Parts: sequence; C-alpha cells; structure tokens
Amino acid sequence: MAHRFPRAYRIADMIKKELAYLLLDEIKDPRIHGLVTVMNVEVSTDLKYAKIFVAVAGSEQDKKDVMKGLKQAKGFIRTMLAHRIEMRQIPELNFSLDTTLERQLHLEDVLATIPHSSTLAETLETPSVKTSGAGYIDKNGK
Repeated sequence: MAHRFPRAYRIADMIKKELAYLLLDEIKDPRIHGLVTVMNVEVSTDLKYAKIFVAVAGSEQDKKDVMKGLKQAKGFIRTMLAHRIEMRQIPELNFSLDTTLERQLHLEDVLATIPHSSTLAETLETPSVKTSGAGYIDKNGK
C-alpha cells in the first residue's frame, strides 16, 4: 500500500513532536530556558540526518546559549528519542537557529515605513466609463 507521505516526512513529524516534549519536560540544562520552539525538522531520505530548526525568544546572548546547550545535549536528546521512537537507528541531529519570525517582523517594520499616498491609490483606480442614456458607450465617451 502506497503512503501519502514519504517515510522521511513521517519520521520528521515524530521527531518534532517528541523533541518538543523533551525540551519542555526532560532537558534540565539551564542554558536551554525561556521560549524555545521547534519550528521544523527536515530528515534526509536515507533517514541518517535530521536538521532541526528552533526559534528562540530573547536576546542574542540567550540564542547563543540555547544553541550551545542544544549542541552539547545532542547525544542525550538522541538517546531519549531512541526510547520514544521505534526505529532501528535515530538520525544524527543538527540544530539550526530559525530566524524566519525575526525576518518577518523586520519586513513588516519596513513595509510600515512606506508612506501611503492617496495619489497612488487614485492612479491605480480604473477610470469610470460614461454611457449614453441607452446604455451604449459613445466613441467620444459621452
């Protein structure tokens, strides 16, 4: 029976869910604190590598500390995932900081600084068409 999604997508989804739980309850590293969110997990088609994108709320120093803590806890996290996910081999984990939200906020700020001109809106409006009393348009627009 053919599956709708390849196995790599299903494994990525399982890793994402279990890792979110591990970050919330199991990992006690003081560097991994605050709001850490698993944004996405990409697993290679041979299931040997997993790239995990995390978003961290806080200062640049907080982000560096969280990433350092995650990289050092990578072996523990992989062991815990092995207990929770039934696979012959758990993929090698690589953590990466996801800056999508920051880029989105920056883009919104840039767009907010663009002045809204009524003349621009007027030029984009379609010109009105004049019709004669019978509903026909004259060549002169009358």
